[in-house]
Amino acid sequence: MNVMFKCIHRYIVVKCPCRPRSELGIQKWSRQFSVSNAGKNARTSGRSNFRLSRNRGIDDNQSPRLSPHQVTTILRVNETSEVVESGPIRAFETNQLPSNHPIEDRRCEAKLPIDGDKYLFAVHDGHAGCACAQSLNERLFNYLAVALSPPEIVEKVKNGEIDLTTELLHWYNGGIKYKHEQLKELYDKSLKKFARETLTVFSDDTFRREALANAFMRLDEDISTEALPNASNPVLSSETLTVAFAGSVSCVAYVDGIDLFIANTGDCRAVLGVHKMDDHWEAIPLSTPHDGNNEEEVNRILNRHPNESNNIFKNGRLFGDLAPLRAFGDVRYKWDAKDLKHIVNTSKYPHSFISIYGDRLVPNNYNTPPYLTAEPEITHHKLTPKDKFLVLASDGLWDMVSPEKVVQLVAGHMDGRQVLVHFTLPRENMTLGEINKILTQRKKGLANKNVDENVATHLIRNAIGQDHGQLSAQLTLPNSISRFYRDDITVTVIYFNSEYIMDYSTSNH
Repeated sequence: MNVMFKCIHRYIVVKCPCRPRSELGIQKWSRQFSVSNAGKNARTSGRSNFRLSRNRGIDDNQSPRLSPHQVTTILRVNETSEVVESGPIRAFETNQLPSNHPIEDRRCEAKLPIDGDKYLFAVHDGHAGCACAQSLNERLFNYLAVALSPPEIVEKVKNGEIDLTTELLHWYNGGIKYKHEQLKELYDKSLKKFARETLTVFSDDTFRREALANAFMRLDEDISTEALPNASNPVLSSETLTVAFAGSVSCVAYVDGIDLFIANTGDCRAVLGVHKMDDHWEAIPLSTPHDGNNEEEVNRILNRHPNESNNIFKNGRLFGDLAPLRAFGDVRYKWDAKDLKHIVNTSKYPHSFISIYGDRLVPNNYNTPPYLTAEPEITHHKLTPKDKFLVLASDGLWDMVSPEKVVQLVAGHMDGRQVLVHFTLPRENMTLGEINKILTQRKKGLANKNVDENVATHLIRNAIGQDHGQLSAQLTLPNSISRFYRDDITVTVIYFNSEYIMDYSTSNH
């Protein structure tokens, strides 16, 4: 029979041939259930080699084995590296490892072509499909650019005098490719309207915070508005509805000189790696996950719905379904009940997202929406020469590796990379003690010699398996099984230019 259950992902309604042992998540159930048996019941032939061990999770001996070279090839498929010529950013590296098919994560990087050194980096983590995360990838930076740009640029956007694909931002890694040309036209129209209503310069901390928040909120509002049924273009309506009923969290880093702003909606994270002294590193969280483990976030929602405390949260999720407590899209938790019912009654797309909910599209005890917001929590940090790198990642990484461990891995990767260069003494007339200290550090660095040149790949490798058996087992699981063990993983590591930061700080004092 078909039953509904919740998995480790944010928000998924799945039909399964077997009853799960625990309503709290698939993890407990998956450790007690043989996938080879499930495959027979679910008519998924050819998967009997994959077995979920009762005690240890994946049974490495049952899984097909990959060679070390094959593992590395798979891990490197989506990696990118970029050296930045000047400014506060020295370089950045990214990578993604899918678990869902297709992957629901997105990432993008861009530079604002206006005065100063201004950069944007983002990780978007979608749920209920990739539609909303894809929309954020195509649109959010444009909204941020309009909010952060001077009036003359905004005026050009408003009048259609600037190419939104190539001139508003300088995109890295090939830029943005729109999924649907019709959606691009709609998106451009909404952006020009936002530009008309903005035309304000944001120059200091307060205004930059306001600009970031306005861009997030306005894009989410447009996603909702664009999803209203369009009788003249049912195909477009289907696409915009799919975006709005899917959802995505997002974490954006905005670097403006030595000012670092993190705008976070949901449960992606930003962690700063700070080099204190010698081998001591500190991991400084610059974002807080908005989920059921965040007491302040839970109380924020309960305070807005004071008479519904017994109904809003079940098993740490919003109405028992949604894990992040802030998100783009997810209009199922934002629209009035009558509007949701109208969509059910008038929808011409029974094959689409609506069919997965059945009569559950309107959650039980849904009385005073909206229960969800895309409003970001914004953190401002002044960069110092000790701030060496920033890690942006989806929760697929943070679920498996702590922020402290991530910073140590990146720091170790930096050491291993540095010792590969030809060794020379940094200055003349050094004492034997000083030389011995340098050689000791170099020896330690050689021990940290990296398998992966790309640090994002290095983090993903360490997250999914500490040895080759674990790695090959994880990477050979079918998509239908992999997502019960880990989420999609997206990582961006941004290296700061310490010399620039030092010079900037000195010249502005």
